[in-house]
This record gives sequence, C-alpha cells and structure tokens, in this order.
Amino acid sequence: MRKIVIIGLSIAGSIAFAAKNKPAKTLEECFQAALKRSEKVGVQDELLVQTKEGKTQAIGGLFPTISGTATYLHQPSPAELSATSPADQNTVKLSADQPLFRGLREFATIRQKDAQVGMQKFALQDAARQLFYDTTTAYYNVLALESDKNNYLNEIDVNNKRLKELQNFLRIGRSRLSEVLTQKANISSLEAQLMNTRGQLENAKEILAFLTGLDRDLILQDTGDMSDDSKPLPYYLAKIEDRPDIKTAAESVHIYDEGISIAFGQHLPSIDLIGDYYPVKPGTQAQQNVNWDVQLVLSMPIFEGGVIQSQVRQATSVERQYELQLSQVRRSAEQEVRQFYDNFAADKTQVQKLDETVDLSKRNYEAELQDYRNGLVTNLDVLQAITTWQDAERASAHQKFVMKLDHTKLEAAAAQRKEIFISSTRVDTKRGNN
Repeated sequence: MRKIVIIGLSIAGSIAFAAKNKPAKTLEECFQAALKRSEKVGVQDELLVQTKEGKTQAIGGLFPTISGTATYLHQPSPAELSATSPADQNTVKLSADQPLFRGLREFATIRQKDAQVGMQKFALQDAARQLFYDTTTAYYNVLALESDKNNYLNEIDVNNKRLKELQNFLRIGRSRLSEVLTQKANISSLEAQLMNTRGQLENAKEILAFLTGLDRDLILQDTGDMSDDSKPLPYYLAKIEDRPDIKTAAESVHIYDEGISIAFGQHLPSIDLIGDYYPVKPGTQAQQNVNWDVQLVLSMPIFEGGVIQSQVRQATSVERQYELQLSQVRRSAEQEVRQFYDNFAADKTQVQKLDETVDLSKRNYEAELQDYRNGLVTNLDVLQAITTWQDAERASAHQKFVMKLDHTKLEAAAAQRKEIFISSTRVDTKRGNN
C-alpha cells in the first residue's frame, strides 16, 4: 500500500512538474492557433480560392474555344442522289471560335473579378480581426482571473497571519474571542470568493481552449507593451482606412461600378471569328476538297423592349447602395475606435487612482496595525484596513489587464495589429497587408 501511495505521489509530482515547465504562450501564439482552428476564417479562405478561380475563368473568356465533333449518319438515299447524298455519311470537324469584341464587357468583367478577389482578401482579414477580438478577450480574461485568484490567496495569507496574532493575543488576554471569530469569518468569506473566482477562471480557460485548441491549463505569458499608449485619438482615427472591413466595402463599390459597364456594354455589337476544319467530310470529291471555312459574325442588338437600359439603371442604383454601405462602415469603424479609445483612457485614469489607493491603504493598514498593538483601535478597524488594502490591490491588478485588453482592441480597430493581415490560412499565416 505504501508503494502505491509513493508511486501515485511520484506520478502526480511528474505531472505538476511537466505542467509547470510547459512553454508559456503569448497572445500572438494563441491567435495563430485560433486562426488554424477557426471555421469562419477557413470558410473565408475557401471563398477566396473560389473567387480567384472565377477571375481565371473570366480571363479564359478572352481566348478562343476549340471543339471537335464526329458524326455518323445513315439514311436511305435515292439512286440519283447517291453521289451527293450517300446513305452513309461520316463527318469529323474541328471548330474554333475567337471572340473579337463584346462591347468591352469582357474587360469590365475581368476588372470586376479582380475587385472581387481583393474584396475577398479583405473579408478574410476582417474575419481574422473579429477572431483577434475574441481571442484577445479570452486571453486577458484568463490573465485577469489568474491575478484575482493569486490576490485572494495573498489576502487569505495576510488574514491568516493576522488570525495567528489575534490568537496569541487571546491567550495573554489582550484580545477578545469575538475578534478571533470575526477574523475567521472574514477568512471564510474570502475563501468562498476564491472558489467563485476559480470557477470563473475555469470557464475562461475553457473559452480560450475552445478558440485555440490548446491545452486549457497552458501558461500564458503577458507581453502587452504599453510604451506607445500616449498616442492621441486623431492618430487612431487617421488609420481606419486601412481596416479590412472598410477596404471590403470599398472593393464592393468598385465591383458594382464595373457592373454598370457590363450592363451598358450590351448596347454595343458583338463580333466573333469562327472557323471550321473538316478532316472527314461527306459528299462528292469536289465537296470533300473544300475542307475548311471561316466566318466573321457581327451581332447588333436593335431593340429589346428597354431591358438593357433598365439593367443599366439598376446597376447604377446598386452602386449607390454600396457607396452608402461604405459610408456606414466608415462611421461604424470610427465609432468603434472612439469607444475603445475612451475605454482605454478611462482605464489609464482608473489604474493611476487604484495604484494611489493601494499605496495609501497599505500605509493605513500598517498604521492601524501599530495602533492596535498600542491599544488605540479595535480589531475591526484593522480588519477594515486589511480589506480596503487588499481590495485595492486586487482591483488595480485586474484593471491593468482590462487596460491592456482595451489597448489591444484599440490597436486592432485602428488596423495597427499586423497579426490580422493574413493572406491565407493554408500557408503558415503569412503576414503583411496583401
């Protein structure tokens, strides 16, 4: 039995040692893992592949089409027509059709497809931006709750030391039993809050693991750099044109602007060069010697009941619709940047005040403790001083992670986080504004 216990402790110790020595994950590493796992980003990536193929197909429309046909025909043939119309006829034909002019619609279509590829690239990056928001929130939630947990443990430790001091005072008659019981009740309350925080922490870890696919007990390394947090609001507002959602909306306007050219091009004629070659051809020897032909076909729309002009007006209206949507996206982006900036500015002020509160409340606790030992105040005064100090300590540490979260989101909202500018998830998430 003793060997089993020793083996069990050894295994548990090995597991704890392995967990403790896992490499810590940064926010960037967590986001890269989330990119590879996200179905939404993957769907946008597949749409990008499909859009690129659409552009290839549009370009292919400029080149000739070549087809081959072979037919065998058997028919009853009168004797007098047997030379020109034999009963058995074999035909082998190669045909080529080269479009020469389509009212310039073909080039407008290629430009439209090119804009669609650009739009889909930006849509992929916008999906990455939304995922970055989610991953960042989950990441800093875990760090903030880890900080809360550690601060509760520290507060419980401080109160336990105070309890031991009160118990010693009780034995020599310098403290009352009610003071000891009050201290124990406070510790019990803190332990209950610690349990609640641990539950929240487990939920936060689960969300981060769901997004990234990484181990839920991984160690996080906070690398948030606040050295550039002094940039003014106009700096961030000036960057919003680089946001993927604004670029997506701008490309949509371009797409439907080309739609007007495509619709108007139907007014213009179409010209095709068509050629046929007959390796095998039925008929007389003279007919068989004529084994090729070339046609120049001109097709001109004359009247279609006003349908084409209606399509032009419709395309113009659609373009105006997407111009309005672009304006709406710009205003929404500006509002988001302002909101994150205001949150960040408020966070900075709050952190400064909380740091002041921590310093003052700690000094107050030390003074109250000394006064208690001199018999000038009661234990309730000391307990209140401990609670105020530790609450401020916990709030300050927590708010610093909230500030980093809002700062990181502000950077992403102003297109200042290079992680979101991915070109594809098929490659190891190349970076760069493509």
